Amino acid sequence: MRISNAMMAENIKGYLLKHTESLLKTQEQIASGKRINRASDDPIGLGLAMGYRKSISSIQQFNENITNAELHINTVEDILGTVTDLLQEAKDIAADPDRDMRSMLANQVVGIRDQVLQLANSQINGNYAFAGDLTDTPPFNAAGVYSGDTGTKDYIIGDGLQINIGSDGSQIFQGGSDIFAVLNDLETALNTDDTAGIAAQLPLLEDAIQQLNTTRAVNAGQYKRLEATQNFNERFLVNVQDLLSRTEDTDIAAAAIDLNTQQTAYQSTLATAAKIIQPTLMDFLS
Repeated sequence: MRISNAMMAENIKGYLLKHTESLLKTQEQIASGKRINRASDDPIGLGLAMGYRKSISSIQQFNENITNAELHINTVEDILGTVTDLLQEAKDIAADPDRDMRSMLANQVVGIRDQVLQLANSQINGNYAFAGDLTDTPPFNAAGVYSGDTGTKDYIIGDGLQINIGSDGSQIFQGGSDIFAVLNDLETALNTDDTAGIAAQLPLLEDAIQQLNTTRAVNAGQYKRLEATQNFNERFLVNVQDLLSRTEDTDIAAAAIDLNTQQTAYQSTLATAAKIIQPTLMDFLS
């Protein structure tokens, strides 16, 4: 069979097209920094990359939740630490009340109670910290009556992992010892010069302080768990990001070598075509 110039030209066009496509693909990989720019580049690799991205997004969300939970615990710790200091002041008053200053000391206890009430109605990011799930409702009224519920503040910190931070104000401030009632009774005893009544509040104030310390200890344990989980998440995130990079990123050094090889092949094909296809007078007469 006679091979015509037209047939050779078509073959050469095919080779040139193939080399051009390879060149363009390699150039795109180098320019974008990505080995996979469309599904057809590597369907399996694309599926893996999508899975890695989903994992990265989840880990980042978990760490954001951890940050919010840590902020919550730190804020609660500041609040309860201040309340503890206020109760210690009340305890000092009850331990050594000056008989000539009991009326003034009673006023101090009123001030302590008001501050504790204000702290018990604290908000974190616009939500009441000690109202359970009823975060838009002040947990305590002026008389110290609780109107929240027994809910907790819940944060998802990993796959199947959730941390629950106690926010039931009735348990924290009125669990074994009702802080507001104790301060009310201390005020009354001071105003009525009831020495026995004053002394009776000392163990109750100590119980109230221990009550707060129990909550603070539990929160401290929760905080350590958050830190450990965040450290694990950070290490896992680095590993997944590395897998994603290995899957979809361009190996620039290897791509540069490929590009040089493809450019050489393309130029060689052009040079070969120029030698093979040389039109003559007979070509036009045939």
